[in-house]
Amino acid sequence: MGLNIDVDGLKLAYDTVPVLDGTEFRVERGDLVALLGANGAGKSTLLRCISRILQPAAGSILLDGRELRHFNSREAARLMAVVPQETAADFDFTVEDIVMMGRFPYLRRFRKEEGKDYDTVRRAMEMTGVAHLAERSLAALSGGEKQRVIMARAVAQQPEVLLLDEPTANLDIGYQSMLLELAARLNWEQEVTVIAAIHDINLAVHHFNRFILLSGGRVMAAGRAEEVITSENIQKSYGVKASIYRHPLHGVIQVSVVSKKENAGVDQKKPEVHVIGGGEEALPVLELLSQKGYRLTVGPVSAQDSSCRFAHFHNLPVIIVPPFTSMKDEHRQEHLSLMHRAAAIVVPPIPFGEGNLPILEQVAAVLSENKKIYIIDLQGVAKRDYSGGKALKLLQEMVDRRAVVMETIESLPEIIGSGGGGTNE
Repeated sequence: MGLNIDVDGLKLAYDTVPVLDGTEFRVERGDLVALLGANGAGKSTLLRCISRILQPAAGSILLDGRELRHFNSREAARLMAVVPQETAADFDFTVEDIVMMGRFPYLRRFRKEEGKDYDTVRRAMEMTGVAHLAERSLAALSGGEKQRVIMARAVAQQPEVLLLDEPTANLDIGYQSMLLELAARLNWEQEVTVIAAIHDINLAVHHFNRFILLSGGRVMAAGRAEEVITSENIQKSYGVKASIYRHPLHGVIQVSVVSKKENAGVDQKKPEVHVIGGGEEALPVLELLSQKGYRLTVGPVSAQDSSCRFAHFHNLPVIIVPPFTSMKDEHRQEHLSLMHRAAAIVVPPIPFGEGNLPILEQVAAVLSENKKIYIIDLQGVAKRDYSGGKALKLLQEMVDRRAVVMETIESLPEIIGSGGGGTNE
């Protein structure tokens, strides 16, 4: 199963506004493709052209080398199934009736459905989780349920090409994954060629293996996630600054959009702040202070640390050390230099062990220089102390010497700016 699809020089305009402007690409038999792009990039229009809902003004679409316009309606319906972005539900058909419509291309004239058609429909409803709704009216269902019914109809059609236009728009996260996993299953088991317009990039990379990025009605990039989903491409196509990183659990590419506040820039009038350690626990501190325009330094952290990625993305000075090893003298000196330079030092709510205990010892050493030190969530340290209580003891000694304790970070920027303190314990 599956078909090769060649799109060559498609052009189409709404009134005088070009939507597709020479769009061209090739989808190989059995590809699992996500169409990406900002609103108005041409994703839905492209799918409507492939599904023959719209007729392009110029260009061609070939299925296995044959012009799409040369297929009759029944032939095209046997080859391609479509799950549209919006589902009309003004008619009072049952769910089973709607799914059975997927069998229409296979029914002979004046012949009723046969046993194999009912078997195919039943399997399609089971695969999409709507079998229990078989006797319900489509008009009485929720938006997400309707979308799954339309997906079941497409499955019952037994296509070689499956076109999905924003198929997860009305679904909760559970059914989003189920629907896209079903599309992937059809691709793997039956070699169905799948092309889907997907709004959520991070969702798409979990389920698709090839990506086509549209911008201004043209293909900006096509290929694997690493080739298509880059900071530069996101900036050009979506008009936003984004950080690209690997999902810590699944290892797939992920996109994090930088907010306008976060990208507001540094206020040179504000004091420099050094944030020690790293990990996910330090990110909220870094993000908040960055949004408020503070000049930041970071570390010591490993190159794989999320705080290190944050520092590189924002061009912050960062001390990088090898993981699971003791700090070398050069790193100790570099860390001391950053702390001496900073007006304030923040200890985020990070875990402590023998490996990063020397960092705390250095922080304690600069406290004697009347340096402002802010310790976040001292009460929770006991649960994060894997040094046999040494870290907690060291932090408590710093508090006794006027380090500032803060249970939350919300007021941290204002307190640092005023040179004030929180509540010492």
